Amino acid sequence: MNKTPDLNDDLSDLLSSPVTPASERKQPPASYKPVNSYITEPCPKCHGTGRFIGYSGRDFGSCHACRGKGQRTFKSTREQRAKASEQRAVRKATSEADNVVEFSKAYPAVWAWIDGNVNFEFAASMRAAVAKYGYLTEKQMAACERLSAKDVARKAEDVARIEAAPAADSAGIDRLKAAFDKAAAHTAAKARGLTVRNPKITIGGMTISPAKANSKNPGALYVKESGNYLGKIADGKFIASRDCTPEQQTQVLAFIADPAQAAKVYGQETGTCCICNAELRSEWRLRGIGPICAEKFGW
Repeated sequence: MNKTPDLNDDLSDLLSSPVTPASERKQPPASYKPVNSYITEPCPKCHGTGRFIGYSGRDFGSCHACRGKGQRTFKSTREQRAKASEQRAVRKATSEADNVVEFSKAYPAVWAWIDGNVNFEFAASMRAAVAKYGYLTEKQMAACERLSAKDVARKAEDVARIEAAPAADSAGIDRLKAAFDKAAAHTAAKARGLTVRNPKITIGGMTISPAKANSKNPGALYVKESGNYLGKIADGKFIASRDCTPEQQTQVLAFIADPAQAAKVYGQETGTCCICNAELRSEWRLRGIGPICAEKFGW
């Protein structure tokens, strides 16, 4: 049977026990550092001055980081803090990567849309949310699914439009490309290696220009009107945009069939060179193109 402890014990046996002298107490090793020790360093914000000095040399007052003291105290060294910061960054990156992997497995279609539209601000914010939390709210998920479905429908429409695009005159396309190449070579020869910055031909308000070599459609020809994209000439077809009207499409196809003749008619009717928009006079109006542009483009 357990005895009940005496709660009224005066602890005299403990209080009267002998105290070990300080000289006989066990001392810590020399390498021991108290937990509450601090390291003092110059403030990294004000470089120990205690003042916040702008790039222009203007004094904006006391440094907010050290409150004007010029130094700060830390529980660890600068190297230890830097290492701890790197470790936190690694743990955060690992956690975010795991979140993305798990979400992409659970919702592959939604993640494919998010990952494929990183330049879209909303998609970028959803990507950040997935990485941070590992999930999306109900409303966020619904918005992503709706936009993803629209993207799929738009891509299907684009495929159908490309398949139904009318064939362009291949000989005319070759003549156009040859004209742009000749203009580039002419400028390089005359201007000590310089190239034509934005070669283009303007017909009836529409401009046709070659795609740059580093663009998404190298080798294609772009068609615009007043800055609005109307389509591109690629793979032997004129692939019109949604904004291109049937009349504009007919005009583009007619121009491609005989670019030089179309340029001549345009210059005769308007008195303007289709290349540089300069006013044409005398025999050059009859030819429909200015003398310098005729030499550049070989017309």
